[in-house]
Amino acid sequence: MGQPLLAAARRRPSMTFALAGGAFALWYVLADPVVALLTGGDPSVPSGPMAVLVAGGFLGGGLLASLLWRRLSGPNSRVRGALVGGLVGLLALPVPMYLLELAVVVMEGTPFEASPGMGPVSALVRGVVLFLVVPLFLGALGVIATLGGTVVVGAATGLALAWE
Repeated sequence: MGQPLLAAARRRPSMTFALAGGAFALWYVLADPVVALLTGGDPSVPSGPMAVLVAGGFLGGGLLASLLWRRLSGPNSRVRGALVGGLVGLLALPVPMYLLELAVVVMEGTPFEASPGMGPVSALVRGVVLFLVVPLFLGALGVIATLGGTVVVGAATGLALAWE
């Protein structure tokens, strides 16, 4: 059973990373409520933004793996597979933040208000820089919040896919 499953995972590495990222995000979101339920506590229902994390884990893992896995030669060696997988896990967290920012742009216009007296070019540059930097910063905070779990899951997935 294990060999056909691993062969299928190797044929579709972006889907494998997407499933690993989505499953980890789902586990991360549901861990506290399940522990509270099992220990007799009061489980809280995860909020709506937590669903964005699950979708972002799935999309981030899949999109980044489709961009990076073969280009960085992930399947060529175990070490390279683990490194590329860890990179996918590291960079997957900002994807839901970018999705949230795009949603804000679509619904409200610009997510960053221009300062009074700021020229249009400097306001545009400031908006673009903030649009690029804020999700990366929030993604870095996410790596801290998960204690590096996304990087570990990505590296383990890459290692499994590159294992001969």
